[in-house]
Amino acid sequence: MIDASKVLYTIEKATQATQKYPYRQGRVLRIPDASDILVVGDLHGRMDLFKKAIQLADLKANPGRHLVIQELMHGTQTYEDGSDNSHLTVDMVALLKCQFPLRVHYLIGNHELSQATNRRVSKNGKDLNQLFDMGVAFAYPEHTDQFLEAYRKLVEELPALILLPNGVTISHSLPDSTKIDSFDVRKLEVLPTTNEETTPGGSLHSLLWGRDTSEHNAHAFLEKVRGKWLITGHIPVFQGVDFPNPMQIVLDAHLDVGGYALIPGQREISPEEFHGLAGVLQ
Repeated sequence: MIDASKVLYTIEKATQATQKYPYRQGRVLRIPDASDILVVGDLHGRMDLFKKAIQLADLKANPGRHLVIQELMHGTQTYEDGSDNSHLTVDMVALLKCQFPLRVHYLIGNHELSQATNRRVSKNGKDLNQLFDMGVAFAYPEHTDQFLEAYRKLVEELPALILLPNGVTISHSLPDSTKIDSFDVRKLEVLPTTNEETTPGGSLHSLLWGRDTSEHNAHAFLEKVRGKWLITGHIPVFQGVDFPNPMQIVLDAHLDVGGYALIPGQREISPEEFHGLAGVLQ
């Protein structure tokens, strides 16, 4: 039987580890010392693909490697009452964060933002926030409110943008072309995040919800953050990996296969090798 108090403690410790990351400015992380970084696409509760990602990362055997996991909340795996059990992947990532506090990074997605701010997000007419809450209540009936508050506090601290010395930018998505001019990365460097930033028009909201992957828009975004290459998720990709433009890789890990990219942490990347950094979890 799961010891709820131990799980709760783990989530709280993972939140503290996220807060204390030394190269952090608000929701922006700069990682200067990684040999390489494994970035995994949106998991949405896919525990099977999460386990494969952990195996591929093999953090114990690769002490210079970092692991970036994104969008865990709101999945299709359910408990017997039909509630969402994607919180289990959050619990597991929290445990991994405690084991490797400087090398595991949980990247916020639009579903985490919606859950934490209680702004409705739905699929097939179902309220995904409500299903998540129900799943937490199913798993931890005597501690439901404590867990929901712990998840909310964790999400409040999650990074939204990761910048590497070689110009690689990692984020859940990028602002649409209608929002790119008003996007201000400096707004992401301040915590706590204001309500204005979490609603439509805010820089955090725009970063997490945009879907314009045109070459022109990707270039404009990278200019804003002074980057060269872009790794994102957010867009469903049945083959796990997509290359919408020469500067961007889109990863997804909640459908048929799990997309990932294993990227150098410091050395320069050539245009010829960039798309070859992506693969699928076997």
